Amino acid sequence: MPTVSTPKIGDEDIRILDKIQKRVLWLATYMIHYANSIRENPDGTKVGGHQASSASLVSIMTALYFHALRYGDRVSIKPHASPVYHAIQALLGRLPMEKLKGFRSFKGLQAYPSRTKDPDGVDFSTGSVGLGAVSPTFGALTQEYIHDHFGDGTKGRYISIVGDAELDEGNVWEALGEEMLSQLGDVLWIIDLNRQSLDRVIPSGSAQKIERMFQINGWHLIELKYGSKLESVYAKPNGSKLRERIDLMTNDEYQSLLLLDGETIRSKLPSSAGLPMDKDIFELLRPYSGQEVKELLSDLGGHDLRKLIEAFEEADRITNKPVVIVAYTIKGWGLPFAGDPLNHALLLTEKQIKDLQEELGIPEGQEFSGFPKDSEEYRYIQNYLRRIELQKKSFTPIGSSLSQKPEIHIPETLNETYKGRMSTQQALGTILTSLSRIPEIAERIVTTSPDVAISTNLGGWINKMGVYSHEQTLNYFAKNQVRRLLNWEQSPKGHHIELGISENNFFLLLNMLGLSQEFTGQILLPIGTIYDPFICRGLDSFIYAAYSDSKFIFAGTPSGISLSPEGGAHQSIITPSIGIEMPNVAYYDPAFAQELEWILLAGMKNLLDRKKGKILYLRLSTKPIPQDLFPYEVLDNKEQVAALRENVIKGGYRLIDYSKKPDYEPGVNVVNIFVTGVMVPECIQASQELLEKGIYANVINITSPGLLYQGYHQVNKLRMKNPQLRLTFHLEKLIPPEERQVPIVTVMDGHSHALSFIGGVFGTRMITLGVDEFGQSGTRKELYDHYDIGVSAIKQAVEYSLD
Repeated sequence: MPTVSTPKIGDEDIRILDKIQKRVLWLATYMIHYANSIRENPDGTKVGGHQASSASLVSIMTALYFHALRYGDRVSIKPHASPVYHAIQALLGRLPMEKLKGFRSFKGLQAYPSRTKDPDGVDFSTGSVGLGAVSPTFGALTQEYIHDHFGDGTKGRYISIVGDAELDEGNVWEALGEEMLSQLGDVLWIIDLNRQSLDRVIPSGSAQKIERMFQINGWHLIELKYGSKLESVYAKPNGSKLRERIDLMTNDEYQSLLLLDGETIRSKLPSSAGLPMDKDIFELLRPYSGQEVKELLSDLGGHDLRKLIEAFEEADRITNKPVVIVAYTIKGWGLPFAGDPLNHALLLTEKQIKDLQEELGIPEGQEFSGFPKDSEEYRYIQNYLRRIELQKKSFTPIGSSLSQKPEIHIPETLNETYKGRMSTQQALGTILTSLSRIPEIAERIVTTSPDVAISTNLGGWINKMGVYSHEQTLNYFAKNQVRRLLNWEQSPKGHHIELGISENNFFLLLNMLGLSQEFTGQILLPIGTIYDPFICRGLDSFIYAAYSDSKFIFAGTPSGISLSPEGGAHQSIITPSIGIEMPNVAYYDPAFAQELEWILLAGMKNLLDRKKGKILYLRLSTKPIPQDLFPYEVLDNKEQVAALRENVIKGGYRLIDYSKKPDYEPGVNVVNIFVTGVMVPECIQASQELLEKGIYANVINITSPGLLYQGYHQVNKLRMKNPQLRLTFHLEKLIPPEERQVPIVTVMDGHSHALSFIGGVFGTRMITLGVDEFGQSGTRKELYDHYDIGVSAIKQAVEYSLD
């Protein structure tokens, strides 16, 4: 915790903060108005911007960003509150006011907070609801892991500001159910409970269910339901009756009352449906004017600055578990359509904007302006910023006690020998065990899996490096001398994080482990394993990680119908297309252990490049492949092995090449077979058998379909813009000019469409073989023959392509 503490709040501070929050409300509202009604809009399309959703968070974010937030804290913002965030950053001097005019414009402020595209220090990208909300919790777990492995330092808080409707997303509850997260003491969630979603008022009782779910999962709950003014009325004689009346009121009734005038509210509050008027409630409200009654009804805890700050102070005192503040708010607070169930996409009219400008005292012509330097608001903000600077000076980064900054050298090869029949999944386990013997690399590797560590061959790594737990855990199996193949030792120094069965949690944890350097200053080399077909279950989180520009490696294994007896539910088909098309991802589908070793090492080196590095997706298999099919003969020649390694990493190489044969005639007896991954042995066999018919079927082993496509696409875009450029892409280098019109057959254990671009590259006849329907149980040969990707089908395709 920083040595410079947050001061206690006084009445004068509250008064100034109230003036600041009104300016925040104005700027957030007006930048949306400017984008929609003033800025040039050649498309004529509504720009949008969520004025109502922003308004409900103004008080919460004002209390947080101008008082409670400390240096080193990381915050995830509710997606629809991005205008509030940018307004606050402008008032803090971290964003020029002029930038607010570019909200939702090209290269301007993004519609939703983006850590890679916004210029004002966004910590977490949000927008895909639920994912940004949960990410800080995994960030806190990453911080805890790094703190336990690399020494003492100052730990920041990880804070999520979440809309109540956002909690409908299933991934939120998957994360809350993860046992390891329930023990984190540097996590704070703030629920903006405005009782509205996009289309409706949320069902009554939802708030209570939300609170109970957090408590069941071990969180400390702070409820901010009512503001100080309304609570002072509750404290009066018969005030408990008014509280009971409002407590038991349905959300629909409450929201409807917010839209009425004060006198009508006065007449309706003392009675509920089917019951006579309660005279005590009527008398309780008699001294208040109609306007005061309306204000009392809308006096909620999420708009009470003092109560918010007191809640933040209480949260600070809880250090052994995560904290959630459930803050009741009004959607559209301070705006003409406050509480209207249809206000989600509504925009203030020109007249309403003018009225709001007059009400908040914003001079004409100064719509985008901060506070004058001689104002009390400006002085308050500067005092807060000075406090942050003092905290920064006393902030000790985790691992700063290390004698020197580690230099991580990733070798090009491990000089291992892979013999016999081996699957790529088995090879991954072997390679990781080898890496565990290199201390400078092993100390930075952290593995994770959603309860599939053993079945994806991480056992050797876990036996050597242990399982991570913030607390040392007694191994009763070892104590009781029960022998096990897997030694599940849990300690703060373990290097494997085991998750429950949640693919969303898997990718969200990898995302934060992959951003460890950006968030903590310490780099990790995260490696995860997941069943390949279940990538689709975590796809939204995978996309989120790629969008966040994270850096990690994961293996999808086992994959394809090669899993055979397991059946269609576990046989992935479309994952190659995901790997090819996902931005910021390098997808590989290796066949041999040596390929995997080179690719994995290159991928780890790629993680060290924090600007250009990408996520590495390895699509692996449990199918054993004879390793002597790999061209090991070149490994004795340094130049040849360097060239082969380069080709493997760039995406492919010619595994069988008949071009030196004397009767080799492209256009007559030559076909190029492009194959990916586990189907290499079948293609080799088909090629050899076709020789008996005088057909030369070259076999091009595609290690990365994605890189081949990206290279082709990028070079063609450059050529299109400048035809004089003499650029080539790797796929062109694999096929010499005299072969570029020969027929092509593509083969993969995945959807045939994934390699279909290759024919378009060369403008020649092509037949694509793949699995285009759901799989089923059977032997590999039975399945290969049924789905037409086996030896027989490959030979038929080659012969037909020459017909």
